[in-house]
Amino acid sequence: MKYKLFFTFLLLLPATAHALTAEQGLADAVENSGLGTRKIPEIIAMAIRALLALLGAIFIVLIILGGFRWMTSAGNAQKIEAAKQTLTNAIVGLVIVLAAYAITEFVLRAVYDSTGGGAGAGGDG
Repeated sequence: MKYKLFFTFLLLLPATAHALTAEQGLADAVENSGLGTRKIPEIIAMAIRALLALLGAIFIVLIILGGFRWMTSAGNAQKIEAAKQTLTNAIVGLVIVLAAYAITEFVLRAVYDSTGGGAGAGGDG
């Protein structure tokens, strides 16, 4: 029982020492992330762009998967049809993602310009 208490104390000791500097660590994290100096529309634009980039990567994976299925179908009509369906779905998804990007960019740019940002959603215009 004494050893359990001793080891528990040893395990918690670094946590308490770290808790003393947690506020400074949080301040450093905010400063290094750049989010503390950005406006809310900019942060939303960054998050949406990151999500759309992820969806673009998923599109590429689906195109490769559909192509691989087609190439390895060995003339089997059912496998070819499944590969075509994968490619079709990926292209439809890409069109939806591009439309979502265009709409998002338009809306965020309009919101940012109307709130006094003046240089577009990313501040780079």
